[in-house]
Amino acid sequence: MKSSRSATTPDKRLVVHVPQLEALLREAQVTPPLIRALVKRGRLLALDPASVQGELVAGQALPAAALTRRVDCPDDADGVWMRADPIGMVADLAAVWLEWDKVFESGEWCADLSGLLAEEGLSLDLVHGRGYVRLETTPECTFSPPWTLAGTSLEHCLPEGPDARFWRRLLNDTQVLLTQYRRGVDDPSKVPGSLWFWGGGSLPEVGTVHPRVHRIVAQDPVLRGMADWLGLAQREFDESLEPRAGDLVEWPARHADDADTNLERLQQFLRPAWRRLRRGGIRELELAGMATRRRFTTTDAWRVWR
Repeated sequence: MKSSRSATTPDKRLVVHVPQLEALLREAQVTPPLIRALVKRGRLLALDPASVQGELVAGQALPAAALTRRVDCPDDADGVWMRADPIGMVADLAAVWLEWDKVFESGEWCADLSGLLAEEGLSLDLVHGRGYVRLETTPECTFSPPWTLAGTSLEHCLPEGPDARFWRRLLNDTQVLLTQYRRGVDDPSKVPGSLWFWGGGSLPEVGTVHPRVHRIVAQDPVLRGMADWLGLAQREFDESLEPRAGDLVEWPARHADDADTNLERLQQFLRPAWRRLRRGGIRELELAGMATRRRFTTTDAWRVWR
């Protein structure tokens, strides 16, 4: 995979990461002028769906499981890890559809899932609703990350590669076991449909990775794990935050607001950064979603009327 690095130094770059950006742009009735300029006139770059955060922070793919493990279990995070997260499944006559944004309560199914994986030589560790298995080596397989699952049927996002048969079988076995549990409880929605495997691998040597930013402002555990691993300053987002050069800011949309309202909020957040970009205080501004990002330089900013 090609590096996404540019000539701009980290202290002159601002990255604004909006995980809901693609959905907001798709659903909005009216796009505010500054957002429209960034979307239409910025240089469009695709992001690797398997490692969006890695590309934005370090310009390369990095394994999500090893990063979030640093947040959840900092004293036991070294080595090769795979995420094994509970997900929902909804079956109809056409297909089995996947649901990611659900929170499942722990129950008797946890012990049986652990036993099932133990038969394969794997140990399941559920922490804060996130599941992990420790591996000896990184699988020769590609996995679909959770943010690509919405509205996708199971058959279109199964693991692919030389090791895929093992992981497909394990996914199927967890699905069968949990289906039995769902049939025996009063509220099946509290029992997941399966475990979803993704984000596997180990982290490279820190000195071989060169961050594109100096500070991370985020709630996302992958980004927080990256800040910890790379020794970057970090803080949580709040509405009083003023974006500055050297930051990667994860900007959260409000679920209670519609797309138009959220994009107007985003425009207000970006205005100070846009002014600094035109004055040269920021040399590069990136607006990123989960599939693409748009890059603007100071020269680009003066070509767009605002």
